[in-house]
Amino acid sequence: MKNVNLGNTHVPDKVYAYSLQVRHMMYELLDCKDGDAVSVEVFDDIGVERSDGTKEAIQAKSALSNRNPVSDRAVDLWKTLYNWLVAVQEKEIDIECTNCKLLITVDKHGNIVDSFNNATTDEEACQAWETAKKEFYDEEEIEKKMGNEYADYIQEFFSNKNRSDACSIIRKFKLETLTKNHTESLYERFQEKVYIAKSSLDMIFIYMLGWIDKQTAELAEDRKPMVIYSKNFRNELTAKYREVNQKLSLVEIAPKPSKDMINNELDAFRVYIEQLDIVNCDYTDKIEAVSDYLRASANRTAWAEKGDISKDAVSLFSEELVRIWKNKKKILDITQKNSEESERGLLLYFECKDKQVDMGSFVAPSFFTSGCFHALADDKSIGWHPEYKKILEERRGRNGESL
Repeated sequence: MKNVNLGNTHVPDKVYAYSLQVRHMMYELLDCKDGDAVSVEVFDDIGVERSDGTKEAIQAKSALSNRNPVSDRAVDLWKTLYNWLVAVQEKEIDIECTNCKLLITVDKHGNIVDSFNNATTDEEACQAWETAKKEFYDEEEIEKKMGNEYADYIQEFFSNKNRSDACSIIRKFKLETLTKNHTESLYERFQEKVYIAKSSLDMIFIYMLGWIDKQTAELAEDRKPMVIYSKNFRNELTAKYREVNQKLSLVEIAPKPSKDMINNELDAFRVYIEQLDIVNCDYTDKIEAVSDYLRASANRTAWAEKGDISKDAVSLFSEELVRIWKNKKKILDITQKNSEESERGLLLYFECKDKQVDMGSFVAPSFFTSGCFHALADDKSIGWHPEYKKILEERRGRNGESL
């Protein structure tokens, strides 16, 4: 076979551009919530539709060569802005609820694109439009010399009749650049967002890319819009991970706390212990609570060092615990409204403590869930007694402590 210099052909760029759109669906899906959806070639290269009605129209531009796709006279830049202008005028996108993002696979910038990116108000957007126009028109609005390949786009974008729509696009415009190639950036984002063990990461990453490609191909063959819903993506990700790892469990690896450690914690009378005291927990329950708190703290650190969990995973886990606490509290406020507040608080504590909560695809040990509830109680994000904040403040006030 004759050797071919790929730098002298446009074929790689075209193939890469197409695959980029499909692969970037995963990039966006990793940030989506239930009810959100990501599409390809529906209302833009990639589109994100969120459950709150907002959208993101994303134009993705590949750059395998050294060219700058967002230089002041780059065809890619002006074609993108022109496409959005047409879409706004033909009511294909509602600019008031749609953000316009230009994604490029290189870390490059330009004076005009940066000014557009920095404009966030109507006034700033119109000022950026006026300044950019001077690059192509003199003070008498006579057109300066420009290339035929982008002149039509410039003329439309800076036409006075299109000024209002163009300024709206600038206000909603954002430039996203990648300092690494897209594949590497996507892999890092996947690793950051899915919270799975490193041993399974590569296999699941490759599988999910193939799954997205298969889904979009089948939709296209059926002449249906290429849309993937976040819920379906998450369900497939979880199902595959469980299949690969069978039963996923975070295994306790840190030493259990000694009696001295537990006694020292009790003597310190931490806030989470005081919260238990307020709802009349007995001594045995407090000992167990201290043990769970210390075990959860030690293992959380050990799992993070091992690479099994990330800070984001812990943060999301905590958010889920707070959500559970709120829901159970509301239920008890209704069903146990005639009970004494301390009894209702004690019931809330045991309801939460015994709740099995997974950390993403991992099954968390019961002591970890309980310990994390205590950590939230310790910083007063949650509490067991209905008036826990008021009572804690009064106690500290009587003891002369800062509130």
